[in-house]
Amino acid sequence: MPAAMDRRTLVYFFPLLCTLLMLPLGCAQLTSSLKNQYGADADYFAALEYIKSNEKFIAFRMLKNAAKNASPLVARRSQETLAMHETAQERLALYREIHKTYGDEPALLQLCRELDSQHEYAAIISATNGLDLSTCDNELAFFRCNALLQKRDSRFDSDCFTWFTVRPFTSLHHSLCSKIDKPNQVIAFRDAVFMRRYSEAFAAAKKLSADDAKLPAQLVSDFGKASLYGSSLFLQNAAFFESLSSRVADDSVFYAHFYAGRLYDSAEGHAARALEQLKKAMDAAASSALFDNAFWYYLNTELKHSVTAVIKSLEKFRGDLHDPFYFDDFFDALSVRLLSQHKWYDYYRVAQILDGFASDETVAKFSYVAARLIQTGRISNSELIAPGAAEALLNRALHSGADFYYRMQSASALGLADDELFSCISQFGQHREIVPDKNAERLLQGYVDFGLPEYLYQEWLRVQNKVSMDCVQKIAHFLKQCGADNPLFYVQSLRIASRAANNPERALSKELLELVFPRDFSDAVHDACSRFGQEEYLLYGLIRSESFFDEQVVSHAGAIGLTQLMSGTASDVARKLKYSEYDLKDGATNILFGSYYLEELRQRLDGSAILALFAYNGGITRVRSWLKNVRLEFGESGLENDLFLESLPFSETREYGRKVISAAALYGFLYYHQNPSDVIENLMR
Repeated sequence: MPAAMDRRTLVYFFPLLCTLLMLPLGCAQLTSSLKNQYGADADYFAALEYIKSNEKFIAFRMLKNAAKNASPLVARRSQETLAMHETAQERLALYREIHKTYGDEPALLQLCRELDSQHEYAAIISATNGLDLSTCDNELAFFRCNALLQKRDSRFDSDCFTWFTVRPFTSLHHSLCSKIDKPNQVIAFRDAVFMRRYSEAFAAAKKLSADDAKLPAQLVSDFGKASLYGSSLFLQNAAFFESLSSRVADDSVFYAHFYAGRLYDSAEGHAARALEQLKKAMDAAASSALFDNAFWYYLNTELKHSVTAVIKSLEKFRGDLHDPFYFDDFFDALSVRLLSQHKWYDYYRVAQILDGFASDETVAKFSYVAARLIQTGRISNSELIAPGAAEALLNRALHSGADFYYRMQSASALGLADDELFSCISQFGQHREIVPDKNAERLLQGYVDFGLPEYLYQEWLRVQNKVSMDCVQKIAHFLKQCGADNPLFYVQSLRIASRAANNPERALSKELLELVFPRDFSDAVHDACSRFGQEEYLLYGLIRSESFFDEQVVSHAGAIGLTQLMSGTASDVARKLKYSEYDLKDGATNILFGSYYLEELRQRLDGSAILALFAYNGGITRVRSWLKNVRLEFGESGLENDLFLESLPFSETREYGRKVISAAALYGFLYYHQNPSDVIENLMR
């Protein structure tokens, strides 16, 4: 009997032994060398390697061990990975176990997704009983309502009505609406507004507004949209919403005044009534977001008629801004308006008013431009401008914490030395306090140590607010190294590093800055710049700004690849370079074509890099038209190029110029031993 047992054991284990002996030696050595460091967690990472080599029997055994013995987050990922590779029945059992163990919304969402895929609608209803459809994850609310619909459950009408009326309408609402044979009037109306069938929605709104007092806030908001975009009777509709404000529930009063104001603004000659209603909306706002929304429209309505009135309102309400970033586009438009109307001193006043209240970016913009207006002699009244005001404004922009452009420009204007400059550059972004999640960091570091770059980015998206800059720097560096084999990892590395730089817990290191401003595709950049006599830092700045180093990206307008070339432009460049066939998604080809096109634009615009950049983004015809208008207005010398940038009528081109110039200056500083002031001076000529 023992001999028979030995033979049976040998027969059973011999295939497994052969499999183990045939595994890649490197993988086995790697697992062994890291076992002591990671303990039971190592089984999870090694299992992922075995899955890649299709050794699933061994992988599943290791995943099951990690699910029982690994640290909490690794154990959870082990269970989730097992579920992905199991049969439908076993997968469902695992998701039930994960939900039972953790009991949080992500676990419930995983379970409901699986139940939905298997049409287990009764189980979804049971799992989501007691869920607050007004506040829970929106996808969970969808799964519950859909399950109730499929099972013809009597609770469908009440639950669905709640979900459809108390929350902003989304694509998930639209998806469920398309499954309902005869949606009620409210649901059909909200779907029409969401799909921008405004004329249809406006007709439906009249039928639904009979009992004004019971209208939920989201419905009043949708009535407003339908009236604004589905009818030309602005004055009549405005009067209706003004009267509606006295009849609806408290949480709907804001929307009644808000849309009355917007409708009066759309009617000719009723700006005063529009402002009155928008001010009442501000007073009735139940949240900071609603207040900011009403005030944004209030300011834009004033800007159509009087810059002076805008300045008075900013003085009065500046302390009430809740989300300063929400107003950046308005202040950008105000900046252009003040410059185009030659209101130089008003520009200086606004810079003073906004300091400490607007976003860092807006404060930096107004401080820098106001300083330049003083330096160029456009503001010269010594009784109104304090001595040393220009230098003080430049220092304010430099230390604002804003993005790089205005700080680099201010450093250039102040003539800072390199060591002073780096100290200022490294103090960047909105600093945050963080207590790192060691389990999350251990998981990310494990992907690095076991050579598993394909898992990093999605995991980072899940835990990004829980990890330190040190951890981010390690994973971004690893992904950058992996980009040589798969350029997708270049993009992921840059996104991770850039997000960390925008919300750091301390000053940025040079190593992290180099990850935020990488030199990916370096051979292609060097070859193109050598061929066309172009500065590498300029081409890197353009590529980073255009595509974030994603060689496969295609814009909504159809621009392709690293330098975002349109097909017509590329065809013209190919003809001039004598290319009969080419692929714009090939990084080297795209860089060559983009470099040639930028240099051609520079030569056609008297050797000016900044004008070439404007033309690259907005077209050379527009740039020549802008230059002509500026020279007619300011004389043959026109405006200095940095102020010309601020006066451009296209916000996209203004922002593009800032991005490329600041990026190029940083590339010159980080890699080419160039003082940013020299780079900026060279590019701004």
